[in-house]
Amino acid sequence: MKFFVLRHSKNIVGLCLVIFVLFIAFFNLFGYLFGIKYISVVQAVAEVNRYQVRSELMMEAMNSVGVSSPEAAVEVWANGLMMRSAAMQYAVLGRELRQEYARQLEKTFPNWVTGVSSPWVDGYKITKVDKRSDTRTVINLQISTMTSTGPAGDYKALLTVDKEDGFWRITQIKADKEFRVYTGFQ
Repeated sequence: MKFFVLRHSKNIVGLCLVIFVLFIAFFNLFGYLFGIKYISVVQAVAEVNRYQVRSELMMEAMNSVGVSSPEAAVEVWANGLMMRSAAMQYAVLGRELRQEYARQLEKTFPNWVTGVSSPWVDGYKITKVDKRSDTRTVINLQISTMTSTGPAGDYKALLTVDKEDGFWRITQIKADKEFRVYTGFQ
């Protein structure tokens, strides 16, 4: 009797497993046919691939666009801080710094939304421009933060801006250690 029950239990478990697999397959097919990425593995993978390709193309396109002055590079970067946009910050970085930044963003801010909700970067002021040569300028920046109750403090950053591929790009960033949370750099 024991052997008979055990044998039927295996058949029932096997039948349940087959029904479950068929249900999952049907559910995925339904999601695929109707373009519902939340219930179709195939649709979700296609969506991920599309955004990955799009991101890679946008990042590559940044090599062909840029700004025409060192101050403009710093302004775009600082506005990226205020908007919490790693994409804006990335857009004005030099080639080597871009690679490092993209690598670090995967760990710190994989969605490319930088900073924190409070205190947030509220403004910036260029405090000194030191033109070292026709192709290199070092700019001192004071960055202000704010909370809902008022000012939260200032940070200093020293940005080296070099002419690269006909555009001005930030090639080095030195900032107060506590400021790193706003940029995504470690």
